[in-house]
Amino acid sequence: VGHAFGPLADISWSDDVLVSPDLFVVPLEQARTLDWARMTDLRLVAEVLSPASIRQDRFAKRRLYQAQGVPLYWIVDADQHQAEIWTPANLFPRIERERLAWHPAGASQPFTLALAELFRPL
Repeated sequence: VGHAFGPLADISWSDDVLVSPDLFVVPLEQARTLDWARMTDLRLVAEVLSPASIRQDRFAKRRLYQAQGVPLYWIVDADQHQAEIWTPANLFPRIERERLAWHPAGASQPFTLALAELFRPL
């Protein structure tokens, strides 16, 4: 259903908008181009909060992703051991403390990630 990329990409929908998600998934046909300018149909975006990114991730990026119709946006808060789940229609996030789940169209099974595993000490 898509290919995941890490934070080495710049995504833009216009000349004055540029974001670098911590993790995002685009359709395979866009991923195979290896052209960041053609990767505009983000299916899933995840940002990991840090003290320097809280305002950007929770407000500016969230509103941009919602305006662009990104179907699912996860804001991962390691300090609180939880994630905010946003969709384009949400005015407020759904808070998840157990597991993240993503079941995009075309996938036979959902991708799930237990937050306890994500937040376990190294």
